[in-house]
Amino acid sequence: MSVNEDALLVGAIARMVSDPASLSRDGADMPKPKLVTFDVYMALLDIEGSLVPSVADTFDMAADRATAFVQVWRAKQLERAATSNSLEKERTSFRDATAMALDYVAGRNGIAMDADTRDRLITAWDTLSPWPEANDVIAAVKDKGCQTAILSNGDQAMLEAVARNFPAGFDHILSSETAGKYKPHPAIYALPTSVLGVEKERVLHVAGSANDVLGCVAAGIACAWSNRHGDILLDPAYPPTKELPDLNGVPALL
Repeated sequence: MSVNEDALLVGAIARMVSDPASLSRDGADMPKPKLVTFDVYMALLDIEGSLVPSVADTFDMAADRATAFVQVWRAKQLERAATSNSLEKERTSFRDATAMALDYVAGRNGIAMDADTRDRLITAWDTLSPWPEANDVIAAVKDKGCQTAILSNGDQAMLEAVARNFPAGFDHILSSETAGKYKPHPAIYALPTSVLGVEKERVLHVAGSANDVLGCVAAGIACAWSNRHGDILLDPAYPPTKELPDLNGVPALL
């Protein structure tokens, strides 16, 4: 090791010792987060576990077919949201994107729904079940002295509804509705600064999908990826600050 490298190493250690508000993640010194934001639909909520039983019961489907139904529903929901970003028109609401995607997958399966059934399935997104450890992790983050927020594609009303499923609660709810764009557009990742006044260097975002990781890292925000399904990055040029198998490791990063 050269003299200069020695000096850099000593300096880094000195900063970590003298500044208890700083920490090192994957070798990079950064300030302790003031705000931890959570993706909700992938990081915090079990979409398939919540919706598959309802779809199976509603349409008298076998579990494997109901699972495929929900997977296509989710994919088309996100596809319509992405299209909203590209059209350069007024943002299509996430509720409408959810409804369009349901109509699509029902049509592909030759299923006719009455209005009540359609509405019931769409509003089921307001009562999705959290992952088992989610509420305890949110509480632990608060115990570390950090504020918590949802940062999600959902409409404000949808996010306020699902937030009630977490007894630990959130300090803030930040919706793509406010940004006017969906992930991975940088406008949504700018919400902690533009709405709350928190510098992006003091934000840690907990992502639930590779697309969320890409948008977050491209926006210059530290990212912990709760990669529950063992996915891989489409674009490795935007790796997360830390990759975790679930939410349990998040408090240890603070």
